[in-house]
Order: sequence, then C-alpha cells, then structure tokens
Amino acid sequence: MLLNRRGALAGAGGLMTALATGEAWAQDARRVRKAASSLSSADDDILAFAEGVKLMKRRSDALSWEAQNRLHAQRAEHGNWRFLPWHRLQVAHMERIIAQLTGHANFAMPYWDWQVDRFLPPWVLDPTSPLYERQRDPATETLDFQKARFAQSRDVARVSDDNFDAFCGRERAAGRVEAYGHNIIHMLVGGLMGSTRTAALDPVFWLHHCNVDRVWATWHQKNGDRAYPRPWKDVSMSGFTGPDGRQTGRWVASRITSTRGLGYRYDALYAPLVFALPPGALGGPPVSAREVSVRVDADATDGSVRLDLPAEVVRLLREAPGRVTVEGTGVVAYERSENLTGRAIATSVFAEKGRVDLGVSPTFVHFGGGEGDEHAGHADYAHVFTFDSAVAQLAKLTTGPLAIVSTAQDLRPEEQRPPVRAVSLEATLTVTEYAA
Repeated sequence: MLLNRRGALAGAGGLMTALATGEAWAQDARRVRKAASSLSSADDDILAFAEGVKLMKRRSDALSWEAQNRLHAQRAEHGNWRFLPWHRLQVAHMERIIAQLTGHANFAMPYWDWQVDRFLPPWVLDPTSPLYERQRDPATETLDFQKARFAQSRDVARVSDDNFDAFCGRERAAGRVEAYGHNIIHMLVGGLMGSTRTAALDPVFWLHHCNVDRVWATWHQKNGDRAYPRPWKDVSMSGFTGPDGRQTGRWVASRITSTRGLGYRYDALYAPLVFALPPGALGGPPVSAREVSVRVDADATDGSVRLDLPAEVVRLLREAPGRVTVEGTGVVAYERSENLTGRAIATSVFAEKGRVDLGVSPTFVHFGGGEGDEHAGHADYAHVFTFDSAVAQLAKLTTGPLAIVSTAQDLRPEEQRPPVRAVSLEATLTVTEYAA
C-alpha cells in the first residue's frame, strides 16, 4: 500500500525540525485510534499496519522491526511511574514510522480492549498476514480473555477513583494499571509477549499498549494536569526514533499528558468502572479519620512477606459504633532476579477465618542494561496495591489479628524452582468512622 508516499516523505523532513519539543506533533491531530473490533483486515489502518510490519521486518536500520524491539528490551520503563509516558512515546513514534514507510499519512494504531473484545482480532490470527506471530502461544487463538485466569480481578483498573500513586505508580513501584491489566495480558498471550526482551516483536504488543494508553487517557480526562506531582512532570525520556531514522531528542513527561500533544485521539475512551453505594449507605457524617503507616522489611526466602495491622486499628474497625471505612495504598517489593519471572504476586488481608484479596499481579520483569539505559531504578521489583472498605467488613465478621500477606506464586510449578526473596511490605491506611 503506497498512498501518497512522496507527499508523506516531503512532509516528514520539515516535521523533524521541531520533534524534540513535540510542538509539530501537537499541530497534527489527524490520527484517530479505533477499536480493533471495529476494523476488518480490509480497513486502511489494518492494511497499513500489516504493510508496515512487513516492510520493517525487511530492514536492518533504525526503522526496522528488530530496532523497535531492541529499544523496548533495553530502555523501556517498567515497575515505576515512567511506564505510562515511556510507552505512550514508543507507540506514537511507531505510528509515524509506519505512516512514513507505507505512505498512509494518517495511520493510527488500533487498540485492543480485551475487557470488551473477548478474543484476539481475527486478522492477527491469519497465518498469511504479517500480523500473525508463529511463536505466540497457540492456546491464545481460542482463548476467551474475559474468562481467562486473573481476568476477573477487580483490580485490573479503576479509572474512576485511583489517585496518582495507585494508578500511575511511584518512582520505584508500578501502578495498578501496569501491575494488573497490563501484566495479565502479557502473561496470557505468552510466547514472545511473555518477556520484556521479545514482547515488541509480536504485533499484539502494539494493540495492547495502545489500549493501556487509552486507559491513561481516560484517567487524565477525569483528573487533568493537577493530578501529576511536580517530580513526575519533570521526568524526561529519550532514545526514540522518528520517521526519518533519526532520534527525536528528549521528551518531558509534562508535555505529553494529553494525547493531542502527540497528534492523536481515541474514537472512544475506556468505560470506567463505577461502584455506586445506595442512598444512606454511609450513615451519618464522619466523626474521625486516622491515617496509619506500617512497614516490614523481609528477610524470609520462602517467597512471602507478612505485615500485621496494629492492634488499635483492628480494635477500631471492630468496635466503632458507627460505620467505618478503609482506604489507602501499599507497596510490596521482591528481589529482582530471573527467578522472579513466571510468577504472580498475590496480596490479601487475612483474618483467622476469612480474607480479602487485594489483587494478583503476574510479574513482567524488566532487566534492561542496554546502551543508554536510563531507568529510574531496577533494584527491587515493586508494585502498588490498594485497600477498600471490604477490609472493614472482614474485621467486623472475624476475630483475632488481621495481617497483610503477599506471596509470589509460581506459575511454572513443574520446574520446581526455589522460592524468590521478598524484600519489604508497606501500607498507609486511612480509617474513617461515621456517626451511628
């Protein structure tokens, strides 16, 4: 497919003069990213995607398919608050590379919303298409992603009420959008997608990350620029290749919080999960609120770590005459090693008889170490989890101590690998009591 290639090439040269600031991209908002389920193999964006993959696989320069995978394998940000802006930039650059190579000037990467579209798009399952990947797990071709393992987790994404720490992560800990929904799909698709070293070689990678970016766009629309802390806004990234094969300079996170700043938009944003309480459920007005921070450093090597909630907090949850709510965030960390791959970190609040699950996050461990590696820190592998009022309900219905327990479950038990080492577990909870 060669649509107006000469015009596209001519425009690219002038465009590159302002790429380092991103201003030229902001003026070019013609790209509309559409749902994969709304597109057939004959649609322009799918034709361009397939043609672009075929052309890139024939190359060996900076515009090659392998070069994009190498960039992700060596420099991609995982396990920290750079995850969302870094991957937004890589997908945006890929769009423009494909547009230049195919002459499809307005090419926009489709997104695959696996929570709505239960199966992979048929055009990535056609063995005659460049979008087919032979090393993909064969079971994926018929997998119902809505019924797959971990897919029913209530912690996949909460775009309605997550704050920055919970959603985007911290400087050295993955947020929930990465740790749950993102990691789950990498694990379920398997094959090349199962490792940061090879994930970008599967075309499904780009469809998946396009939807992850769409989730961020939805969260941003609700919260706006005020939601981002200044240290995050000042984060910068580089190493991306433009459509002329040259690097596009340094990008500051504060300049790319809006998709229009990179010249694209979505046909529809992500459907937020809204949990509504019936009228009067909260009872009277709040009479007190208490914030408690607790932490434990682990020296165990059995793949788990335990943090007991303070006795006075447990007593308040059980004995308060009015309604009590719990909210807050925690971070669990494990030693980063090859042995951590192929596991799922399950975190719960346990009582003597009962528990509340706080989430299960399949690991997607990045080791990086390539030329120009700028990672915020790859010492420990950590992610954020959150609390809600189910913890208060558990306290009311049980006796004895309450404890947060995190365990790195092995998804490949047949290999009989040794346990991984837990590093730390911390939590900050706000307990609010309402009048009876």
